[in-house]
Parts: sequence; structure tokens; C-alpha cells
Amino acid sequence: MMVLRQSSLERLIEEYFKAWVTRDFPNIEYFFTHDVYYRECNGASYRGLNELNGWINSMLKKQTVLEWDISNIEKTDSGVFIVMWFFHAKEEKEYNFDGVSLIDFTDDKISHISEYAASHDLYRPFKETGSN
Repeated sequence: MMVLRQSSLERLIEEYFKAWVTRDFPNIEYFFTHDVYYRECNGASYRGLNELNGWINSMLKKQTVLEWDISNIEKTDSGVFIVMWFFHAKEEKEYNFDGVSLIDFTDDKISHISEYAASHDLYRPFKETGSN
């Protein structure tokens, strides 16, 4: 039974990410608890459905998400999901980055998200000549 629940929670995470790409959001209560806390990787945070809905509507007007691809989802022993992803969007200019979200659930809905970002472009400043 636990595996079935984990699978359905992973599907909900995937559906939420896909909604940004398709720009097709059902009622956000489908994804989130009424008292959700959402912290973006840029530091902005939203508490509750009203603030979160305001942010989503604002972003849909100024941003087009071109890709938000999940590369891995892991559930921790404490029940928090660690989601690794690649994000590519366009506002005035296109941009992309890698990220990780820590996602917690209450009653099969997302109750807490904290996002963290890293540059997608990697480099090795101390790479030795001739090494891989």
C-alpha cells in the first residue's frame, strides 16, 4: 500500500511540473493544501493558496516555461521527496538552470516546497591538461 501512495504522490509532483509547461492549471487545490508554504529558489515565498495563486497567475502572464524536466525523485525516510530537475523558460530572455525541490505532503497534497538552484553550465577551473 505504501508503494502505491508513493507512486501517486510522485505522479502529483510530475503533474504539477507539467502544468507549468502546458500552462494548463486545474484548480490549485488539486495540488496544494490550503496552508501550503512555497519557497522559490530566488528567495520569494508564498503562504496559503491565495498568495500562491496570485504568484502563478502573475508568472503565467510574464513567463513561458519551455521545459521543466524531472531527472530523479527520491523519497526520504522522513517522507520528504527530493526532486532533481532542469528548468528552461523565457521572459524577456531565455534562461535555464538545474534545481532541487524538497517537497512534503499532508493528506496527499503538497504542503511545503523549498526550491534550490544551481547553474546548468558546468566548468572545471582547475582541470588538469589532458584529463577527462
